[in-house]
Amino acid sequence: MALLAAAPAAAEPQPVPGRYCAVGQDLPTIEVGSGPGEVGIDLMDCRRATFGGGRVRSPQCYGMGGAEVPYDVDLVVRPDGTLEHDGTVYGRPCSAKR
Repeated sequence: MALLAAAPAAAEPQPVPGRYCAVGQDLPTIEVGSGPGEVGIDLMDCRRATFGGGRVRSPQCYGMGGAEVPYDVDLVVRPDGTLEHDGTVYGRPCSAKR
């Protein structure tokens, strides 16, 4: 019994690098960079981002105009690899016609 309690929790799925487009909607894309902690979401360009608990958090994001701000927003990696953000599913690869 004690051995079961000591087992590590399963790691949360992480998004695969790439460009994700809203399925059936014309919304800004979500971009997951190939470098650690790189993500573009809600027209914000973020560094040092972490994914977990259904959220993406970054202490360093840049919005339009160049202001540096922290950012914390919902982002779920679904079992099929798509992302869910603000009630919308985002998939990859992006087709020319969304």
